[in-house]
Amino acid sequence: MTQATQPRSTTISSIPPARRESLERLFARMEQVAALPGIAQRVLQLTDSEHVRADELREAIQNDPILVARILRRLNSSYYALSTKVTDLRTAISLLGFREIRNLAMTVCVSRMFETPGHHGTYRREALWEHSVAVGAAARLVARVCGRGVPEEAYIAGLLHDLGIILIDQSLRRHFCQVVSSVSPTVTTCEAENRILSFDHALLGGFVASKWNLAEPVIDAIAFHHTSGEYTGPHHDLVYVVAVANYLCSRAGWTSLGVHNVQSPPDSVYAGLGLDQISLAIIWDELEPTLERAESLATG
Repeated sequence: MTQATQPRSTTISSIPPARRESLERLFARMEQVAALPGIAQRVLQLTDSEHVRADELREAIQNDPILVARILRRLNSSYYALSTKVTDLRTAISLLGFREIRNLAMTVCVSRMFETPGHHGTYRREALWEHSVAVGAAARLVARVCGRGVPEEAYIAGLLHDLGIILIDQSLRRHFCQVVSSVSPTVTTCEAENRILSFDHALLGGFVASKWNLAEPVIDAIAFHHTSGEYTGPHHDLVYVVAVANYLCSRAGWTSLGVHNVQSPPDSVYAGLGLDQISLAIIWDELEPTLERAESLATG
């Protein structure tokens, strides 16, 4: 994938102190935009617990009627293709389980960051959201086919992989427009960001995810989705899955900035996942219908 021009730590937790300090200052500037909704924090805490009860999760979510309505609408979309319509959270949790309802709640909460329209050049904020959901769905597919990692965790990491882009878009708009104007099929997003901002969206996204106290594998997958070949930490399965999913979605036309400028991960990443030509063909054949279903999840 794209190689950032700035040195990268082997995991997000090992960012050098000076670099971490600059990211802390940037996070403070964009704190309102970068705040994870309280309901999302609560859902994440509950679903990470081994002792959570279904009623606890249901009670946490039902305090936000809009969230409930949007979860149920997405649950009844073509993405899940359920045989009967689900009309209440209790049934939803019993049908899909904690992790899947967690994913739906996160999808709805994160979608709120994209509700205000925004565009510049080839970039549309709505298309970035569609790309994010697509990569989540594709990451789930890749994880399932190669048998590496937890598909539900792969979805969350894929959904949030471009978190840094929406934060830059909303907090550093003038610089973001310069980035969009600079990218091309031969100039990657990370290259443009590092030249204009001195950091890239992958590093920023991983840092913010760490501030949200997301799981370390998810944090590293966000931070290294453009430098997967350089990653030497313990969570390589998820890092590799998201990197492959991001490339495949961009290649299929589901791009983040309206330009396909994502390079394929190195051969070592495919080998690390045990992906050969046969398994890649299976993924590619299933990708289009998967992304079509994901569109209903993004727009639900």
